[in-house]
Amino acid sequence: MATTSTLHIIDGDYGLVSFDVGCIESIFYARLKQIPLEIKFQNNLKSCALYNAPSWQSGDSTVEKFPNIMMQWKKTHGNLDEGLNPKEASETLALINLVTMKLFPVIEFLYWVDQRNSEEFTNRWFMKALPFPFNYSYTKRKRAEALQLVETLYPVDTDLDVVKDFITKTATQCLSTISTRLGKSKFFYGDNPQILDVVVYAHIAPLVKLPFPANDIPSLLSMWPNLTEFVKRIDAKYFSDVKREVKYLAVETTLRQNDDEVSYAAIFILVVSATSLVVGFAVKRGFLKLPSMF
Repeated sequence: MATTSTLHIIDGDYGLVSFDVGCIESIFYARLKQIPLEIKFQNNLKSCALYNAPSWQSGDSTVEKFPNIMMQWKKTHGNLDEGLNPKEASETLALINLVTMKLFPVIEFLYWVDQRNSEEFTNRWFMKALPFPFNYSYTKRKRAEALQLVETLYPVDTDLDVVKDFITKTATQCLSTISTRLGKSKFFYGDNPQILDVVVYAHIAPLVKLPFPANDIPSLLSMWPNLTEFVKRIDAKYFSDVKREVKYLAVETTLRQNDDEVSYAAIFILVVSATSLVVGFAVKRGFLKLPSMF
């Protein structure tokens, strides 16, 4: 009987198995290779203090980051791409490099650098999903890493609007390339997902599923419907158990709607009160005469 190991990951939401790209890759790969795993979410202080996400724990050893985890799984469970010929293997490597080099910075920008997304969505979600005080340190660290990545890629440009234009062009070129390569096929190589499918799905699924307030970059996917269908196809076959309802911000959204209703009522009361005071003052000073009722 195979020994069950543990995969430590960031939780997911909105039908996404995890908010972290590396965690999505790890879970998807494990499901394809049918690796026996115990999934543990980073929802307590002990897990957050001892492990980064994703981390694979087997016995006394712990391996971090998906590329390293995948190398270990190749040794114990075989290569997911063993059926590819040399040309397909070479193409796979090139496309994986394209996606990780071009789309990962896009996701980091959307999550942490775009001010509206960060303040109204991403930061609020992680503050709810992760335990205190780790939620503060995690969001601060991730934003700093994302800003450092953007500064490294675009050292000359300090205007984030200009950087966003470059990011958008980069995303457009990358999405167009992988959409053309996928074409009308179910997956990139035959009827079963390979490592390229894993990497592409992990980078595109957040763009498809997450409700970013500033969604001009994710909305680019409407130009390539086969990529959206690609995500839906994988969801139906490999992630049908992932719940679609909102976990962490649903209650807050309801409360905010209630607050809006209260605010409208308060504004109405204030307007009526202010009007009454003005009319009363005008009548008292003789500026306004009300008609006698008798």
